[in-house]
Amino acid sequence: MLDINKSAYLTVSWKLNLLWLLGVIVRYVILFPIRLTLFCISMSLMFCATSVIGLIPNHKLRKFLNRTAMLMCFRIFSRAFSSIIRYHEPENMAKGGGICVANHTSPIDVMILSCDNVYAMIGQRQGGMLGLLQKTLSRAEHHIWFERSEAKDRKQVSTALQDHVNDPKKLPILIFPEGTCINNTSVMLFKKGSFEIASKIYPIALKYDNRLGDAFWNSHDIGYMGYLLSMMTSWALICDVWYLPPMIREEDETAIEFARRVKRSIAKKGGLIDLEWDGNLKRSAVPERMKEEQKSMFFNYLARNTSICACTTPSPEKLKKLMETKLPEAFDEEENEGDEHDHHQHNHSPSSNHSESSNISLDSEIEEKLGDQPTRQRRKIPLKNQPLKSKENL
Repeated sequence: MLDINKSAYLTVSWKLNLLWLLGVIVRYVILFPIRLTLFCISMSLMFCATSVIGLIPNHKLRKFLNRTAMLMCFRIFSRAFSSIIRYHEPENMAKGGGICVANHTSPIDVMILSCDNVYAMIGQRQGGMLGLLQKTLSRAEHHIWFERSEAKDRKQVSTALQDHVNDPKKLPILIFPEGTCINNTSVMLFKKGSFEIASKIYPIALKYDNRLGDAFWNSHDIGYMGYLLSMMTSWALICDVWYLPPMIREEDETAIEFARRVKRSIAKKGGLIDLEWDGNLKRSAVPERMKEEQKSMFFNYLARNTSICACTTPSPEKLKKLMETKLPEAFDEEENEGDEHDHHQHNHSPSSNHSESSNISLDSEIEEKLGDQPTRQRRKIPLKNQPLKSKENL
């Protein structure tokens, strides 16, 4: 329904091609103009509302108007993608102050969460359309934007974030600790910065349904406006949001351990894979230290769950000797026939009876020594084919 199979070796039915063509006409000719109109309306309302609300001196009135305007604008904005959003356990939603952390798939995550609550946001300063939206939001409410590459900005962000968390009158701040968009299959490493500042965290789990539209934004392949265009020409945006109970940092728990515990709960609730890899590794080479750590973890897993041992590698001389050794044939008909004849004569000889009695006495002696432990009995399989039994005996 979203894309046509371009493989040359597959024969596609003309009925499926016709269905796909009708879908293209519906999405691009009918749905896209309506969605683009809704998008323009929501952006225009947001620009105008934040500009006017930012001029109001009364803090309580400005906060009330900002909440009403943001909910209205973001809900109209969500209609531009035909969003179907299901919110679960709203009683755990952050009401005021504190830090909310969530897994990150796309910039639309902010829109998804802002349709149900109003947040103060923190993130990297962007350019273009996204940067203009950041400036618009900052007019009516306190948001934190920074340059990730500048150490001075990071120190200022830490101080501003601490002041924001300590003020219960401010909005809860929304943070994506992964620092980059992940492809809706897993939760990557959480940065420890926000977990060092706050001892109480409100986790949020997001999971998209990709059957009618893929929400993942790969900024290396497509720009922000191209991404919005692809989402507006999809059938729908389906997302589930879970508000998890607030988690409090324990006394003997480090910020890294606290971040891992929160990440683990988000992954479990959203049905995602919990990974310790840094999501920003998609932009750079993997350090050798991390490779060695993964090798060590995998070896420890094999040592616990398999019969692997820490045996040393055999020397080249031993390997060469093993390769030169001639292996016996797996099956020789003449030799097998001779063994079968000898075995038949041996069973009818008096010495065979003596050996059987000695074997019985040996087995009884082993049973006496082992006590109640079971002994392994050797099965005697005749080499000659036995005649089939009659139906009556069967």
